[in-house]
Amino acid sequence: MVLLYRYKAPLSPPGPGLQARLVLIGHYPPPVVLDPGQSLLEAMIALDQRGVRHGVVVDGKGRLTGILSIRRILGAVRRGYEEGSIHGFLGRVRVEDIMWRNPPHVVIGEFGVEDVIYIMSRLNIGAVVVVDKDEKVLGIISEKHIAGIMALTSIHAAVHEVMTKPARTVASKDPIISLLELMDTHRYRHAPIVSEQGTLEAMATARDLLGYLATEHTLSLLEKREDRKVMNTAVEEVAVGNPARILPEADIAQALRLMRKRGISGLAVVDSENKPVGIVSERDIVTKLPKLVGIEMFYDYVKSKLYIARIIS
Repeated sequence: MVLLYRYKAPLSPPGPGLQARLVLIGHYPPPVVLDPGQSLLEAMIALDQRGVRHGVVVDGKGRLTGILSIRRILGAVRRGYEEGSIHGFLGRVRVEDIMWRNPPHVVIGEFGVEDVIYIMSRLNIGAVVVVDKDEKVLGIISEKHIAGIMALTSIHAAVHEVMTKPARTVASKDPIISLLELMDTHRYRHAPIVSEQGTLEAMATARDLLGYLATEHTLSLLEKREDRKVMNTAVEEVAVGNPARILPEADIAQALRLMRKRGISGLAVVDSENKPVGIVSERDIVTKLPKLVGIEMFYDYVKSKLYIARIIS
């Protein structure tokens, strides 16, 4: 079933007609557009080259058929490893075999910022495709675009209210397969890397892992079926040292501004001893903040600004 949203927000938009609510946030066209018949190997390389988390899948007429995420590709990498050949599995399996079919989308000219936030929060997703009235793909709006808008306002809610917990960690000397299994099993895109004492040393993301797998050197090893050598590489080889971190009591707006400043999508949440207690990501904030008790949001289309308030009764 196609989830086609023509949701009308309860707030009356300024100006005449629906066009007053047309907000071109996002990427137009999408950075990565895939054919259903492409191999996962081709899709993985395309996502890595463009540095994005989602590829939009279209048919021969440019109409939306699905979305492929990094998370699904990493799941396929794990399966390929278990079957004995990552390169062979990724080359054999098609995009249409694992993509999310008929994903939620909005019709351009009939949606606003609050609509996209509503959809992402309700369905716990990180991307919404924008189509025209014939369902031809025009663009994509991700959690990063929404988080960027939220970062410009005051929020008055604490990080611990939306963070993912507990913090599931890996050690810097652990093999990459441990990181892959953690991310695939728990649907994580960020993993704190800790020392023997349990303190934060680095951070690894799904994009870091995908980037390592998509390098020419790694692909060459995988083509030679040296999967074990690739998967036994230490996590520290792909993780980013000296990661950004934040305390659980910090305001969510502070977390968003720190992410924006560092150009990252998630932070390690640490206690006073620098030990991870959780992860807070753009998706955590975009999907969970609207569900917090007392949180109200309003988008001013005249000023192009999102207002967030917490009503305490």
